[in-house]
Amino acid sequence: MRVSLCAATVGMIAAGAVAAGSPVATLSTAAHVLFVEPDGATPGGELPLYREVTEPRRLAGLSRWLDNEAGRWALDLYGRARAIASAHGASVQPPEYIIALVPDRNNAAVGLRLRTPAGIENHPRVAFIQLGPEEWRFSIALLHETGHVVLAMLAGGTQIPKREIAAIPHAVAAVTDRGTAFDEGFAISLETLLAHLSGSPDVRRRYRHEQFLFGPAAKMHAEYYGPSAELLTFAQTVARYAEVRDNAFAFAPAFTGPDYLRAQMEKARDFANLRDADQLLASEGFHASFFFSLLMRGERLPGDDSIRAREDAVMTGLAEAFGRTAPSPESPFLLQFLEAYGWLHPAEWAEILDVFLDLSRGVFVDGDAAAMWRAHYLAALSLDIAHLGRERIDGAREHWRGAIMANPKVLYSRLGPQLRCEVSERTVRLVGMESERPLSFDVNTAEEGVMRLVPAITEAEVASWLAQRVKAPFASVDDFRKRSGLSEKALAALKF
Repeated sequence: MRVSLCAATVGMIAAGAVAAGSPVATLSTAAHVLFVEPDGATPGGELPLYREVTEPRRLAGLSRWLDNEAGRWALDLYGRARAIASAHGASVQPPEYIIALVPDRNNAAVGLRLRTPAGIENHPRVAFIQLGPEEWRFSIALLHETGHVVLAMLAGGTQIPKREIAAIPHAVAAVTDRGTAFDEGFAISLETLLAHLSGSPDVRRRYRHEQFLFGPAAKMHAEYYGPSAELLTFAQTVARYAEVRDNAFAFAPAFTGPDYLRAQMEKARDFANLRDADQLLASEGFHASFFFSLLMRGERLPGDDSIRAREDAVMTGLAEAFGRTAPSPESPFLLQFLEAYGWLHPAEWAEILDVFLDLSRGVFVDGDAAAMWRAHYLAALSLDIAHLGRERIDGAREHWRGAIMANPKVLYSRLGPQLRCEVSERTVRLVGMESERPLSFDVNTAEEGVMRLVPAITEAEVASWLAQRVKAPFASVDDFRKRSGLSEKALAALKF
């Protein structure tokens, strides 16, 4: 079913002036936009009810808000994603991109009702965006949220399923759950791509440290507030560019003390310690690094056509993966995508696997990968050229790729289930979000600093928990109780 739209939709946004070399300078915007707003005249139902915005002056203003790099890119991406989803029989999307003007919102959604001259239509599988009616949201939030819309479209009109495992909704440095990490990571990769390629002064100021402002008059943009301003945006804008671009989130946090927000939110990394496979599948930062690197791979900056062709190949692979296996909160989405991509594009698969394996340093397929990396990194710290282990590492990299190409199921060999537990004695509070939740985490992905928050736990028990998880992820709650090495007192604090 397609949405029956009134005639007064906003037409395609004409290409405006953009910086030379910008990848969106030549985009052919492929989607019209339908602006809607909440309709409160009819009693509410399960789906939100909207009516079309038709006042010409208001529509003209909204159109101008879309006339920026992020807006043009988002509309072009929507049009291409819709075509790919339709080709896979997965799309119920209208050609018009629906933007619902809802105060204080920055989010994608699936399912709405639309008031038309013929009556109220129900569209439970249509993906759309809810944005507050302020101009800044159309240049900052639109492209990110379009990433969520694209995934919902490719999945046949359903949002990526998630589990509320972590005590915070999501953060680029955090370990949360597989669905959140995949969904957010894909959306963040679009921001990273725009920040990397844009010539717009506004975009560069937002993502790159080019201004140095000192003194109280500079307020939150001053150098004094730099590290805290990143956190106060919650989006952690610089981390969503620099650390994602540099693949920092493949590594464990540098902070390992008993403080949940520092262990989860701070972006400082310990480059001698890799996260394991389960942690990387629950890291939105790692997913963002992967999708960004997949598009930007090569010895030189890819051209506009190459980037768009690679985006289309990624979206085709995603549609294929979703079509093969219905998404669930436990799905290893990234690995399913890799399998589907290899089947669709066998000539590129070795190259794509190199991106994945190098970014993860082999932890998905090799139990010795983390130790091998650690030895290499520590040798580099002391400039110990003789013990860098490059020949061993390069041989391992060839072996990893060959093993996966021979049997893609090797990708799943080091995964465990998500085993959520809660510690009611501890709470995690985000004052500005009016959120106060019990401490919760997955025992197969919890960071070292989070482990130390368990009441009565000792350093020896933390070390045992980590060591046993390195040997093999915990297969069940009973397996965790038997192998973790936690005392009865510590175990009693964990509610599964």
